[in-house]
Amino acid sequence: MKKIALLFLVLAPFIACNKNDDNLTQQNSLVNISFQHSFDEELVNNTTFNTLQYTNAFGSELSLTKLRYLITNVTFTNQDGIATKVRDYQLVDVTENTGMFITGTSLPPGMYNLKMRFGFMESENNPGIYPDLNAASWNVPEMLGGGYHYMQLEGRYIDDSNETSIYAYHTISAVQNPGPENTREDTSIEIDLGTINVEGTTTTINVNMNISEWFKNPNIWNLNTLNGMLMGNYAAQKLMEENGQTVFSLGTVSGVQ
Repeated sequence: MKKIALLFLVLAPFIACNKNDDNLTQQNSLVNISFQHSFDEELVNNTTFNTLQYTNAFGSELSLTKLRYLITNVTFTNQDGIATKVRDYQLVDVTENTGMFITGTSLPPGMYNLKMRFGFMESENNPGIYPDLNAASWNVPEMLGGGYHYMQLEGRYIDDSNETSIYAYHTISAVQNPGPENTREDTSIEIDLGTINVEGTTTTINVNMNISEWFKNPNIWNLNTLNGMLMGNYAAQKLMEENGQTVFSLGTVSGVQ
């Protein structure tokens, strides 16, 4: 009996440590981010594409036929200032219904600031280095500055002649002097979604893109004059950067105990 009691005394600290480690693991919350899309109050997904059912701030009736965009540097920062990057980049493709979720992040409960970026910042926007983006034809031609797209938004609209026309609202780094001697300016956008309460066993965060904001705030977008060839248009890219500041917002955040 003395030997058994002695053995228990030796093993007790290790058993306690294992239990504490298990409790620490159980305390973490599994955090999921869902990307959702709207046109003002109307929900948008690929089942709502190809129908002229939206009206932008200029008054043009339009449809969506393609929407995909790049999110980078998804980072949670706790109240002690410790940052946890959970994704370097994510191609969200609404057309194909892929890349709509970032899952599997484990964080201790608490308050976090959630930030991400629309597009690559210039230091990361190097041509040809991301095989999956190359395979997705996400590259920008060298004549237009190289690197990668931020967004491809396409559809049809009723023009000022009451005819159905095509638009291609593509965002990239703003390029001056398109051609071999071009210079490129960073027009990626930091998205600060504010404070998130991570709690429970699972926390789900919904991030919304309001597509209508690309066409109205602060610049009312006239598709009759700015409907295509925008990638090499420096002034247009700067207008898009301004409009993009209000496109993304935090939706619902829910925790499951």
